[in-house]
Amino acid sequence: MNLTYPAIITQEDNVFYIGFVDFKGNSEDDFIYSTYGDSFEDALKMGLEWLILTLNDYEEEKKDFPKATSIVELKKNLKDNQEITYLTFNYEYEKSLMKYHYVKKTLTIPSYLNILATNKNINFSQVLQNALKKELDIE
Repeated sequence: MNLTYPAIITQEDNVFYIGFVDFKGNSEDDFIYSTYGDSFEDALKMGLEWLILTLNDYEEEKKDFPKATSIVELKKNLKDNQEITYLTFNYEYEKSLMKYHYVKKTLTIPSYLNILATNKNINFSQVLQNALKKELDIE
């Protein structure tokens, strides 16, 4: 299912904030940014991820997806540091990219590392994932 939603991107102090007026009770009067990025492209990437997760919540709650607001309506209250862009995507495809299947693994580490890491509340799974991604040279 291909979907398109308008996004408002606001640049402030080298940060690009992105929000969607069609979600979470946003309106022109009480606009809330959904996420942000360090660049325009990063904000779009983060915005798409936020959209997919939000639409997935709508789907699980059996709520209808919002209808996209007309760009003409959005332009009425646009500020100088804001831009409007459309995000068009295939919902099923994007959602499939975000679903992970986790596999339980058992590992052995020296007891002193276990004690030190436990005392610092280190998440062993996250550390292993980060190390594997670095070793495999993937994001």
